[in-house]
Amino acid sequence: MGKIKVALIGAGGIGRSHLRAYAAHSDRCQIVGIADVVESAAVANVAEFGGRAFINAEMMLDAVKPDAISICTPPKFHLPAAKAAAERGIAVLCEKPPARNLAETEAIVAAMRGLLLQFAFCHRFHPPLRAAQALINSGRLGNVVQIENRFGFRFARAGASWFTDAETAGGGILIDTLVHSIDIFRALTGDEIESAQAQVSSALPIAVEDSASLLVRSSGGVLGTLNCSWVTPISEAIVRLYGTEGQAIIDYNAAPGLRYKLADDANWTEQNFDEPDRFVAQAHAFLRCVETGEPPLVDGEDGLAVMRVIEAAYESARVT
Repeated sequence: MGKIKVALIGAGGIGRSHLRAYAAHSDRCQIVGIADVVESAAVANVAEFGGRAFINAEMMLDAVKPDAISICTPPKFHLPAAKAAAERGIAVLCEKPPARNLAETEAIVAAMRGLLLQFAFCHRFHPPLRAAQALINSGRLGNVVQIENRFGFRFARAGASWFTDAETAGGGILIDTLVHSIDIFRALTGDEIESAQAQVSSALPIAVEDSASLLVRSSGGVLGTLNCSWVTPISEAIVRLYGTEGQAIIDYNAAPGLRYKLADDANWTEQNFDEPDRFVAQAHAFLRCVETGEPPLVDGEDGLAVMRVIEAAYESARVT
């Protein structure tokens, strides 16, 4: 096939990350359309990345006839965008969270059945995380017994953004950020999560949670503590793995990207990475699936699995 024709729905911050990633693969794909309800956003991105600007997504799909799209709108609009793509046989890379709830995610997966659907759990493509997976699979850490993960920062726009509007986003930071943590835990353990208990809180005058903690247990018995916050000023993005024969740390904010220490080691082993970032790697994997027809690394079932945990987490937080 010739160059893959790619279009984008939703030209906000994460949309620009997708556009930059596709631009890094300009030898394989061409950006043919960008749609956003804010016309100036579509126009500005077209000026930088090419294609045609639209304020209506369905009009764009009919006009430029893309082979594949990225859905980067707020979660409320994922389902209608996916349905529009499905009706036209277009491959979809859909941002996280998959939707506002499990039922909408199920509807997306059903609409896209038989077509390429990849959910954008981009951390699956983060080189240090993939190296940690290889370390686990090698057996050098022994049996993994605990995983800790924290994504915390100060969200300056909290309270003035759709992220804190439950009707648009589906909830607060739990559904926005812990979806990544849940998928990271599933990827590292290779297991499904059989138990999830959450606590949430809000320090800000908003109607959704701005901090959340989730305790999970995998079907293989691995325990996970997953924490996130929009109100802590010191940015932290870290994953710690504890095994019976060693420990590993993935630190997103510092080099080395991965370090580990085995039981008999005197010092930590540090591993740096000179590879494309996770968005570029994610776009590469998606484009490869379009080209070859192979199944995506993160498919509809992964989206459903994560959203089942999200629903269980919210239910436990309401009960407690």
